[in-house]
Amino acid sequence: MSGPFAFPSGMMSLDQMLSQMGEGWDGLERSFSPAPTRRPFEPEDDLKKMIALFYDTTPEGRRIVEWIFDLTFRAPYPPVAGSFEQAALAAKAHEARAAVGRVLVQTIVDGRALMEKSRSQHHADPAR
Repeated sequence: MSGPFAFPSGMMSLDQMLSQMGEGWDGLERSFSPAPTRRPFEPEDDLKKMIALFYDTTPEGRRIVEWIFDLTFRAPYPPVAGSFEQAALAAKAHEARAAVGRVLVQTIVDGRALMEKSRSQHHADPAR
């Protein structure tokens, strides 16, 4: 096929789509922004407890989580061969990888704290 072709009659022009959004171009630009999240990817409390239990009470869970730590914050710094730009990219790659491990460690710490709080509340209130 050569040359431009007409859009099917059911297609909406960009101007029509923007006007229907009600916010125009600014609304469209905002729609490309990352979705808001809680503290960087913080899981729900029940998941924190489950991950802490998985790590603390099962040898298989500990092995899996330790392996994830090896892949993330324990991993060696990426090799850098050359320019400042390459070093900066390697640093960002390492930072991103390590961040996953740090979030997992914080999740385990938070899960342990939640379980301890639950145990202390249970012991303080025998009616439960």
